[in-house]
Amino acid sequence: MNQKPETATTSQTIYDPKELESQAHDVDSFDIDCKYLSLMVETAKHPPPKCVLYYLFINLPFSSLAFVWIWATFFAAIGTTFVPLVGYFFWWLWALSWRSLGRIELLATRLCHDIDVKTEQLPRVYIALSSNKCRFFPLILDDKYTWRCFAYFAFLKWFIAPFTTVFVLVSIVLWWFPPCLPLSGWGLMSLQRMQYQLPRQFFLK
Repeated sequence: MNQKPETATTSQTIYDPKELESQAHDVDSFDIDCKYLSLMVETAKHPPPKCVLYYLFINLPFSSLAFVWIWATFFAAIGTTFVPLVGYFFWWLWALSWRSLGRIELLATRLCHDIDVKTEQLPRVYIALSSNKCRFFPLILDDKYTWRCFAYFAFLKWFIAPFTTVFVLVSIVLWWFPPCLPLSGWGLMSLQRMQYQLPRQFFLK
């Protein structure tokens, strides 16, 4: 007796492409959330960088004082320029103070970077008043570091100091909100590198 061969049936599950795409998106979102959570926990382990001390207690007061001092001494030096010997001495004295401000800035911004103090060569501050030649202006004014210090505090430092201080204050506030921890930490670290490199690019290059 002839029997018809049984037809083999294979059960197949049909997946909706939209459902597959949704599941893949959920997996990716979960992965991103885990990475962000890990970054948040890692950031919370470390306190805000030392540069916060620089921005809260040194940056704005020092830049304001330096700005006033730079311009006051500059006009005072101009006023005494044509007084014999007196003008020569005061140009030297005020220029020496500008160079001292530059040295203070370089030392203070070490709070923004872990550096071996012995490896960094800082410009000298003192240049002798007397010279072998008869000069109308002291030799210290021929040194480019003198005028770089003047330009840094007269035109640049006072302008950016308020913005950087406000940025740090906002970052500190965000630090206490866990979802904002990575953003706050990244902002503070970026500002820290910028503040350390800026005066060195200006004074030392």
